[in-house]
Amino acid sequence: MNAARPSAIPVVLLLLALLAAPLYVVSANGGRSGAVLLTAAVGGTVLCLVCAYLSSPSRYETDDPSGP
Repeated sequence: MNAARPSAIPVVLLLLALLAAPLYVVSANGGRSGAVLLTAAVGGTVLCLVCAYLSSPSRYETDDPSGP
């Protein structure tokens, strides 16, 4: 992510919220430390997979020979 872009701060806050919200819900519902740890691990893994997909150069490649 390019931190010089104006949209960088809202994106970082959104990513943090996507990680924090499930942890808050599990903690508020009386989840034990194992459940909180599992939720954090799953949330982090999903976030990493989404970021890897969105940053993949092949996502932007087309089969159109005329170019972009």
